[in-house]
Amino acid sequence: MRNSEGCLNAAQVFSSGMVLQQGAPLPVWGTGEPGTAVYCELNIPGRAAVTAQTVTAADGQWHLTLPAQPAGGPCTMTLRGDAQCLCFTGVWIGEVWLAGGQSNMELELQNSQNGAAAVAACANPFLHFYAVPKVTTSEQADRAEARWQTVLPETAATISAVAYYAARTLAQALPGTHIGVICCYWGGTYAHCWMPCAELETFPEGQRRLAWYKARVGDKTDADFERENAAYQQKVDEWNVRAAAVRTADPNVSQAVIDRECGAYPWPPPAGRTSYQHPGNLYEAMLRRVCPYAVRGFWYYQGEQDEEWAQDYRVLLSHLVRRWRADWGDTAGQLPFLLVQLPRFGGAVPGSWPVLRAAQSAVAHTEPNAALAVLMDCGEPDNIHPTDKQTPGTRLGLLSLQTVYHKPVTGVSPRAEYAVRESAQVQVHFADCGNALVLRAPGRGFEICGTDGVFYEAHAELTAPDTVCLSTPQVSEPAAVRYAWADFGPADLFGGTALPAEPFLLIPERNQNQ
Repeated sequence: MRNSEGCLNAAQVFSSGMVLQQGAPLPVWGTGEPGTAVYCELNIPGRAAVTAQTVTAADGQWHLTLPAQPAGGPCTMTLRGDAQCLCFTGVWIGEVWLAGGQSNMELELQNSQNGAAAVAACANPFLHFYAVPKVTTSEQADRAEARWQTVLPETAATISAVAYYAARTLAQALPGTHIGVICCYWGGTYAHCWMPCAELETFPEGQRRLAWYKARVGDKTDADFERENAAYQQKVDEWNVRAAAVRTADPNVSQAVIDRECGAYPWPPPAGRTSYQHPGNLYEAMLRRVCPYAVRGFWYYQGEQDEEWAQDYRVLLSHLVRRWRADWGDTAGQLPFLLVQLPRFGGAVPGSWPVLRAAQSAVAHTEPNAALAVLMDCGEPDNIHPTDKQTPGTRLGLLSLQTVYHKPVTGVSPRAEYAVRESAQVQVHFADCGNALVLRAPGRGFEICGTDGVFYEAHAELTAPDTVCLSTPQVSEPAAVRYAWADFGPADLFGGTALPAEPFLLIPERNQNQ
């Protein structure tokens, strides 16, 4: 909330230039003098004004809901209470998405591949964004400043490159529609940072996270943490200066060279009660600040930091999806939740990234109205932050267009549905193939194991538009098959629309005719 005690205030996410979600009830909320009547009016060109009113509660909070509206604008929203008035102009009614996650969602447009050219050419009056202030406490959030902005070279350099390309893809397919993105992310964050502690306490995996971080903090005071964090930040700043100098000398320098020239990036940050990695902090100080602003759905790109907890990630992610939806009043799972699957990367914890990808896939295919943007042809072996963000952003946009807006585009990747064992061979059957699967030479990434659990590279052959046949002379009785099951490894299977197939691990059924 804007920190003006006793005055009429709207939540900070309401400002001139904002985008309101079309076709959905529009919650508006804020603070004011207890017992004050609050009146809200939305004036839309060519239509009658719509209104709603309420009375500020004893704790100073007020909340009202405007009726759903079709696309339009520019509008004016006026709030009145006692003799006070707030007026927001240049308001559009269009499509709103919340972009969440960690560093790969956070990576700025200016720092992405061809970033300077992208920023110079980004101006688009139909694209708008709101960057949630990066704070870790409610007190900091009360003092932070933010507002909606239109995408222009002078405003958009620091926004999420993935979210920008996703929103641009929507704008191109939905001509005349204003697209708004609420940017709510922070690099180096675990899933537990974006969930309330009360939720984490309800299941064993969450309880382990709480206990682990509590042990890291120990008896450290807030003052101790502030001193540690200041020293840590100085090391980070010094590293960034060295890295910037290397990049200036060679804009195409690899991450391996940067690491060699500058030393390893300082990590991990110190633990403390007000740290951004503390369970629940960013949920309370950032996400809750924009909840329940009406949105079409969520874009979520996170998981890298959870590699040390890979086996728990499916449960954490499922709870996160359900918690966010519930906070937005969606108990039926109607709000789309679109996940970006992790690309290829060497991984600091060997073998963790296939498990994380499997968790993301499982959540995308078991939670209602969820879907997955697959990046198995992307990534860099030694850089956890690949700079190509146009590919994942565009795929996220296409996924939205297909699954949410039902446009005639393809954003869903091929997915293995089941496998059937026929003697020493395994037939893997796929859905969403885009007419027919394509196995690019040399057809790598497939493996088979027997009952001993040892996997061997498998020969792959397309036997139908939606079927891959796997075999290897080392295994006569296949017990399991998998594909692209490596932190960074080959993945040669694509759909007819050039989207990469999802990784998988399957236990084959026995052909009943054998």
